[in-house]
This record gives sequence, structure tokens and C-alpha cells, in this order.
Amino acid sequence: MKIYNLGILIEPKENCDEIDIMNEIHQQIEKDGQELILCPVRGNVTHQVVIKADISLFPACLTAGTKRLALGISLPTKKDLGRRWFLKRLEGENKSSYLLIATTDVAVIHIEVT
Repeated sequence: MKIYNLGILIEPKENCDEIDIMNEIHQQIEKDGQELILCPVRGNVTHQVVIKADISLFPACLTAGTKRLALGISLPTKKDLGRRWFLKRLEGENKSSYLLIATTDVAVIHIEVT
């Protein structure tokens, strides 16, 4: 299994809160077409796929004086994904709760499950 990690900076659309945004993002990345790609992670701690970032990875010039939110995505899957896969699902003005402003590069953690 692989866990794909990246940070995103989004601009909330009017009357949308963090929960609306995180739910929309989760729905956009849990499937590839009709195929469910999100894999469960076993362990004592629940694995959160989309979380609000405690510390923004983005420069202050992108966030100062705005309502922008930094979020973290940590998607466990067996599929081979990349930055283009995430951008295809997250960018564009057709999102109902947010507009994507910036992303970090995708970091991949490989896990051998026995």
C-alpha cells in the first residue's frame, strides 16, 4: 500500500465551512471513476484522509489578509497516483465549496503490509 501526502491551500466559497470543504474533497479523491481507491489503514489511531493543517506550508504572502485554509491530504491506496491525478480532481471552478489556490508536491510513503 502507498499513502499519498500533500498540502493544499484553498479559498472557501461563500457560506461554506471547513466541514463542507473537507467532505467535498474527500468525495473527490476516494474513487477513481467507479472504483473505490481509498484503502483502510489498520491500527489503534483512526487515519484521517483530509485534515485542517495546524501549520501552513505556504508562504504568508498567499494567506495574509484572506480566508484561505491550508489542508492536508493523506490518501492510502494501492493505486499508482501522481500530482496530475490530484490536480484533475481538486482544481477548477466547478467545485461547490472551494477554489484551489496552491498545492505542495505529492510525497509517497510505501508500506509493506503482511
